[in-house]
Amino acid sequence: MTANDRRPRLSPSEVTEQGLPGIGHRYELSAADGEAITVVIHHSGRRDLYVAGSGRAAPAVVTLNDSQARTLGAILSGAYFKPQVVDEIEAVVGELLIDWVTLRPDSPATGRSIAELEIRQRTGMTVAAVLRDHEAMVTPEAGVVLQADDRLVVLGRPGDFAAFVRDVVG
Repeated sequence: MTANDRRPRLSPSEVTEQGLPGIGHRYELSAADGEAITVVIHHSGRRDLYVAGSGRAAPAVVTLNDSQARTLGAILSGAYFKPQVVDEIEAVVGELLIDWVTLRPDSPATGRSIAELEIRQRTGMTVAAVLRDHEAMVTPEAGVVLQADDRLVVLGRPGDFAAFVRDVVG
């Protein structure tokens, strides 16, 4: 793979990375509202943030220095403010991990049922919900066959999550 090849980092639909020789790296993702977000991290530490939407004639551009970019990252990750609902969930679940993953066409679980995969027995994690085509299957039956692009809401111990990702998501 060359430095210019795009490589998915999280999942193909979430973030892509492209090396920019002599410049740095470019990351692309889609916002919840469908707008395209591009971040270019220059070797100098400068960050350029581009937001392009269907209703815009040109993308909105913000340039940040390294310190500003790290501060914004901390804000976005919740280091400065955590919504009350997150505090309430953490207070209830304590050391319980609740996370979600999206299955890809090549994920080991795609085309297989929850029972067939023996997810709880093999990984210690529980599939609490399957989100498919904007429909939620809460506490899905063991016979549910998982499909590409299904979003799985899982819960379990933090230490068990890596095995779940390996065996189910790939």
